[in-house]
Amino acid sequence: MRWLKAPALHMLALGALLFCVADLRGGAFLPRKKRIEIPAHRLEQMAREFVADTGRRPTPREWEQMIEMQVDDEVLFQYAVTLGLQENSAVQTRLAQIADFVEANPHEATQAGKARAAMDLGLHEGDLVARRILVDSAKRLIRSVVLVQKPTPEIVEQFYAAHAAEFVRPAHIRISQIAINGFVRPDSEERARRLLQRIRAENLDFEAAVLLGDQTPAPVHLPLETEQDLKSELGGDFATAVMKLRPGGWSEPIPSDFGHHLVWVHEYEEARALPLAAVRDEVEQALLQKLADDWLKLRLRELRGEFEIVVPGRAS
Repeated sequence: MRWLKAPALHMLALGALLFCVADLRGGAFLPRKKRIEIPAHRLEQMAREFVADTGRRPTPREWEQMIEMQVDDEVLFQYAVTLGLQENSAVQTRLAQIADFVEANPHEATQAGKARAAMDLGLHEGDLVARRILVDSAKRLIRSVVLVQKPTPEIVEQFYAAHAAEFVRPAHIRISQIAINGFVRPDSEERARRLLQRIRAENLDFEAAVLLGDQTPAPVHLPLETEQDLKSELGGDFATAVMKLRPGGWSEPIPSDFGHHLVWVHEYEEARALPLAAVRDEVEQALLQKLADDWLKLRLRELRGEFEIVVPGRAS
């Protein structure tokens, strides 16, 4: 037993222990991370599309954000494949179409067989449609963990208190309008101005005045509507100008998508905050969507840590 007490053996054991610790720290006994490399051609295509859309090259900050989006999509794509989301019917249909196009494994007659052949050849890696379906499927799966939850009343109340301005009944206005059709009268603004002068000079009442306009697709009398309603019916300039009016007579000529108008305001209701009881469902959904977005960002950070990510031209 004297050899167990030998200093040389103690040193050997200590050295072996230190060697093992060093190897563990270096990852020798840990599984290697899967490598993700963003292809250079994909970055080049991304840059070309940005220039085509904007007429300029992206700023360094914009470029970094674009790369980060590419990395996120690649991580989600790999995650989706790991979970087997390629068995999704939409993905199977797309992969079968790819297999038919490239005549991959022509002996396969079923959609599942063709899709499997396309996967075996790695054709799903380069197909933008299949990739997008898989990335979106991964996002929906991650977010669904939150969206199926029922938030507590306390959390809903706190969220509403912090975002009450988002849950309002917008201002409404009820108007009548006299139109001068700009499609048939190029001087519609001047004609509308002369008509306004006549109404005032002859002291025409409301019923007599509304009979003097041209026909347009816009109705003469409109119910209580929001600015967005007016915008969709008569255009943004018209809606913006009308929402500044208040009851009390005919307006100056206001341009629209159809010409120029004199507007009479019958009723105006200010925007007002809605009580939680009236919008609880909307508040809960907004809260869940916010939490789902936050969870997706957190889960993406976790998933990134499972990969060795390589981007051409970027320092590791």
